[in-house]
Amino acid sequence: MQEQERPSDPGGSDPADDYSSPPPPPETAPPPPPMTTPPPPVESAPPPPPPAATTTSAAATGQRPTGVTVIAILAAIGGVFGVLFGLFGLLAGGAAGVATGSAALGGLVTIFGLLLLIVGIANLAFAWGAWGLQPWAWTLGIVIQAVAIVLGLFYLINGDFGQVFGIAIAGLITYYLFRPEVKAAFGRT
Repeated sequence: MQEQERPSDPGGSDPADDYSSPPPPPETAPPPPPMTTPPPPVESAPPPPPPAATTTSAAATGQRPTGVTVIAILAAIGGVFGVLFGLFGLLAGGAAGVATGSAALGGLVTIFGLLLLIVGIANLAFAWGAWGLQPWAWTLGIVIQAVAIVLGLFYLINGDFGQVFGIAIAGLITYYLFRPEVKAAFGRT
């Protein structure tokens, strides 16, 4: 007799079937197709424009205007000479009075030396403040230039025509300090 083939039982286990065929591979997702073109770039909005300013402010950029630097250096040099000559005048005042026998001349030289010392210290203070763009230095600079103009006019009236240049320089410095960008650099509006 012939044996009949029986259909295999999917739930049944035949020990001979377990060892004769390899197990089926696990199901995996197919690999992604290779990219041939890069993805399109993402467009971003342009950066916003800077805020509109009415004047260029050196203080906003943290830079000192060149003119302020020059004025500060010249004020420092003038301040050093003012202090030195002022101290010399204070010391020489008494000696001049004794040498000439005139107390008035000694007192005049002493007063002149004291004024030079005060102006020298004021110029040094202005130079230091202008270098650091301190708001008070702007005011001090205006006061120093106003005093220079008034004294220059006084000397001009008394016949010292060389003061024309001093008055002109003090006027130019005053004009420069009143320019809007320079005032803004000092934090003044």
